[in-house]
Amino acid sequence: MNFKQLAFIAVAVSLGTANAQTLVDRVKRDEIAHMSSEEPAMRSAFEKARASLDTFLAQAKSPAPGTDRYALKVAISDGQNTEYFWVVDFSGDGKQFTGVLNNEPRLVMKHRYGEKIAFRRDQIADWTYMDAPQRRMHGNFTACALLTKEPPAQAAEFKRQYGLRCD
Repeated sequence: MNFKQLAFIAVAVSLGTANAQTLVDRVKRDEIAHMSSEEPAMRSAFEKARASLDTFLAQAKSPAPGTDRYALKVAISDGQNTEYFWVVDFSGDGKQFTGVLNNEPRLVMKHRYGEKIAFRRDQIADWTYMDAPQRRMHGNFTACALLTKEPPAQAAEFKRQYGLRCD
């Protein structure tokens, strides 16, 4: 399983509904999962991520042993669509950042996978990292929001498989 699948390809802000496939199926196929940013679960996910962003950024600067795959989920818009991308190898001063786009664009085509991009703090919607000794994924609050739309057994299996805890 690669990082894109592990941390989710992207969440595209959309007024449409997702097709009948489960989120787990879409992740395995490296597809976009759709959920409106106005959904209460997604709004809550954004709030949790932003409230804990400073702690995450400090940890990413000095990672604990056994942790890796630090990434930020960043909202990128082309004026018509907004797509959320995981960005790796990031750095910044707390307000302005640069990093490498770690998803293949599906809606917002002005960037490409592997491209170094610049973004502002207010574009950050989520964060994640892996803790191998604990077999746990930290953050990824937007995945938790998406899992609220999945059948309970499938959501539970996904959380178990990736060590994701949704509070």
